[in-house]
Amino acid sequence: AARTSAPAAPRPSETQACLDKRERILAAAEDLFYRNGFAGTTMDMICAELGVTKPFVYYYFHDKHEIVETLAWRASVACLSTMKFPAGDARPAHLKLAEGLQRWVAACVTHFRASALAFRVTASLRPEFRDELRRLANDFYADLGALMEEGRRQGKLSFEDTTVTAMAMGGAVGFMYTWYRPEGRLTPEQLVARLTATLCKLIGLRPSPARPAATRKNPHPRRTLE
Repeated sequence: AARTSAPAAPRPSETQACLDKRERILAAAEDLFYRNGFAGTTMDMICAELGVTKPFVYYYFHDKHEIVETLAWRASVACLSTMKFPAGDARPAHLKLAEGLQRWVAACVTHFRASALAFRVTASLRPEFRDELRRLANDFYADLGALMEEGRRQGKLSFEDTTVTAMAMGGAVGFMYTWYRPEGRLTPEQLVARLTATLCKLIGLRPSPARPAATRKNPHPRRTLE
C-alpha cells in the first residue's frame, strides 16, 4: 500500500507499553541521527543502542526513513503550530504574538535535534513529505506575518518589511541546531527567555510596564536604572 504524506500514527489499539517502546526507539534514533547523520546511522546501530533485535524495531517502523520522518514531523508540528490561536481569542495581536514567540522558541529548544533532521536530510525525504513540511512552514509564516501586521496597525509594533523581518526571525530560531548546545552556559529556560526577548526587539515589541506593588512607602528608596 502507498504511504501517506505524514508518517503513520501509533495504532489505536497499542497499549501504553507499546507506546513506550516506540518512544524508546525514537529517542535512541534521534540521538544517533543527530550525532552520526542520517546516512551514517543504520538500523543495526539503532538496535545495538537499544540492546534489542531487529524484529523489535521493525514491529513499529518499516525502516529508518519512517523513523526520521516521524521525528521530523513531530518536531515540525510542535514548532510550526505555535502561532495558532482559538478563533475566540480576542486579545490584541501583540499579546498573542508575544505568547506565540515564546512558545515557538521553547518548542524549537525542546525539539532542536529532531528539527535539524528536517534540514539535514531533506534530500532523503519523500517528495510528498517535503511538500507537507513546506505547507506547515508556509502556514506558520502566514500566521506570523498576519499577527505582525495587525500589531503594527494597532501601533504596538515597529518594523519595516514584514517578510524580511519574519524570515530573519525564522533564521535565528530555525537554524538553532547549528549553534545551540544543551550543555552550554545557558539553561534551556534562560535561552528561551533571551532569544524570545531578542525576537521581540526585532519587531519593536516592548514589555508592558510593571504596575507598582501596593506596599508601604520606603523612606529610603533605592535608585534603579531607567
